[in-house]
Amino acid sequence: MKRPSFVLAAAFAAFASTPASAVDPTGIPQCDDLLNRYESCASQLPADRVHKAQIELLEGSVSIRAAAGDPKLRGELESYCGARFDQMKREGDIKECMAK
Repeated sequence: MKRPSFVLAAAFAAFASTPASAVDPTGIPQCDDLLNRYESCASQLPADRVHKAQIELLEGSVSIRAAAGDPKLRGELESYCGARFDQMKREGDIKECMAK
């Protein structure tokens, strides 16, 4: 069985450089807020990163939804998504858009 921190790291590895692409809701409000804002800001990423980033984020969102069903991981997902959203408001290519 994978450790929760490994699963979370794998699920969110794409967030640093990827846009959302109409991902389905995860069931975790903090993660849905992050994904929705990221999707709205993705057009501001450099064009050469968009396609690969969309694929990675779609895969990541699937992992989030799968992990959200585990009560042991849900709290970690809520905390991670909230913290990651705050970080993206301060850092990266689209921080101004994320902070709106």
